[in-house]
Amino acid sequence: MALSLDEVHDLIDSWEIDPDVDTVVPAVELFAAMAVGDPGRLDVLHVIADHRAMRGEVDAALAFLDQAGPTAHDDAEVLRAMRVSYLVGSGRGDETEPLLDELRRRGPRLPAEAIERIADALEEAGRLQEAMRWFTIGLRDLDPQQDLPAYEEEYALIGRWRVRRALDLPPDHYDVLARGTLDARRTRWTDDGD
Repeated sequence: MALSLDEVHDLIDSWEIDPDVDTVVPAVELFAAMAVGDPGRLDVLHVIADHRAMRGEVDAALAFLDQAGPTAHDDAEVLRAMRVSYLVGSGRGDETEPLLDELRRRGPRLPAEAIERIADALEEAGRLQEAMRWFTIGLRDLDPQQDLPAYEEEYALIGRWRVRRALDLPPDHYDVLARGTLDARRTRWTDDGD
């Protein structure tokens, strides 16, 4: 019988917080026992691929992405973004250019996780102008003079602000909103800590 999504997430959390557990080992065992379509199967795949990529095992991470099987459209886009981020992060960005161009054309229709993975990888690789464009794509529905960012927009907003500071660009309306968002977060954290 397949585990529920909550059970899978609880297992992942238990592996991630236990310093004595090599997260990949139990994740690979669980993944092998799961069928395509089981709840949490893609989450387990993400954990395995991310950990392998962080260890520098990029080809192994890419091979795991290939084991996803049929997925929903948004899940497929996140997997493609993971492929781009692993290759860019390992200095193999030239291999990603055709896929990156294709994803860029669909940018506004991509799920937030895909946009964030690409933007983060480009920022870490020092491709700051491109990273700024990708973070900005994540703000497509935000009017910085009229709106407060939704929770899922805060990451892109703060990432964009961080990259613009690294590029030494003058603040714009998004940057002002990012500073206000950071200040509000600090206030929430301070208030929660009392």
